[in-house]
Amino acid sequence: MNHWIGIAIVVVPVLLITALFLKRPVWWFLVVLVGVGVGYLHYTGAAEEVGNRVLTEANKIYPTGFEPDQGTAIQSDPATAPAQ
Repeated sequence: MNHWIGIAIVVVPVLLITALFLKRPVWWFLVVLVGVGVGYLHYTGAAEEVGNRVLTEANKIYPTGFEPDQGTAIQSDPATAPAQ
């Protein structure tokens, strides 16, 4: 879920601000370029990092008890692993 928050933080302000100043064909070209940029951010994991940072800062202001994920890989602790 954090990657969606990161994408929204990056995309929404850019598109809203530029919609006020750019003409329609140029704005649609910008939308395509932003889509390519968001794909790159998602592929490299930067969108999730932005989402984690935003949720961490928001949790400091409004504590919700929700901790952002610090990685998507499942990590197992050998001390808590079931004995075989």
